[in-house]
Amino acid sequence: HGIPVQMANEDVPRFWRLRETQALVEWLRERETQLVDVTALRAWVDASSPNPWIELLREAVNEYELETGSEEMPVAHFIEWLAEWGREIRQRQRGLLLLTAHRAKGLEFDHVAVLDGGWDKIRSGEDPDAPRRLYYVAMTRARQTLALARFEGSHPLQDAFTDSRSVLHRVPDGLLPEVPELARQYRRPGLKEIDLGFAGRYHTGHPVHRAIVALSPGDPLEARVNEQGRWELLNLSGTVVGRLANNFRPPPGARCNSATVLAIVVWSREASAPQYQDSVQCDTWEVVVPELVFDP
Repeated sequence: HGIPVQMANEDVPRFWRLRETQALVEWLRERETQLVDVTALRAWVDASSPNPWIELLREAVNEYELETGSEEMPVAHFIEWLAEWGREIRQRQRGLLLLTAHRAKGLEFDHVAVLDGGWDKIRSGEDPDAPRRLYYVAMTRARQTLALARFEGSHPLQDAFTDSRSVLHRVPDGLLPEVPELARQYRRPGLKEIDLGFAGRYHTGHPVHRAIVALSPGDPLEARVNEQGRWELLNLSGTVVGRLANNFRPPPGARCNSATVLAIVVWSREASAPQYQDSVQCDTWEVVVPELVFDP
């Protein structure tokens, strides 16, 4: 339905290492003047090929304008501000947030919907009142509105609200027919699940670097398991442009239906672990971060 959504356990690509962020920083450092204003920053964003990360930089420029106005500021000041803004954005909610009641402890939201299912389960050795306390945690995350969804029949905790005047009971709409898309699982491997040194082990003139440079967020990929049991990422020409780490585990009982480029991040010899630096053939390179879609 076009509603932005995010999982609470998603590992968002590091904002500072995004290709787009690094391109902006490089442009700023190469300018003749060491002063910059919002007009120049916005012009750079407008001239860039649109993608979600460019739009994120546009959001950063807009917030920078609110803080500094339209006056020229030192380039170093903006770069430092942008790095701090990028650290904060990783914690910022950017749409409908899906999370467990356990993970919601200590957090608050304007609007909360608590789904049904599993609230009567008590783990071995667990306090019988544990589900009730957890449901209370979920309910009290709401600042403005709270919706408590329930299936037909009795509910182990909501039944206590039947005669409460503070609860507005709505006529059920019924569930929509089940569609195959609801069984899909979307995986965004974190950087720890990606072979960050893959392209770095090839010299700067190797075709793999040109193939990665040609990719943009949203471009289709092919994900396959090679003869060594490693997950590989290929572009539409069949060139291997990335590889997942040994610790990547796909959802059990699922097959990869499709893959796309989520982001391109910039990595370097300096950022690599010491034990891998000897195998690196170039100082900097790009890494493909995919989004993988799995079907049962």
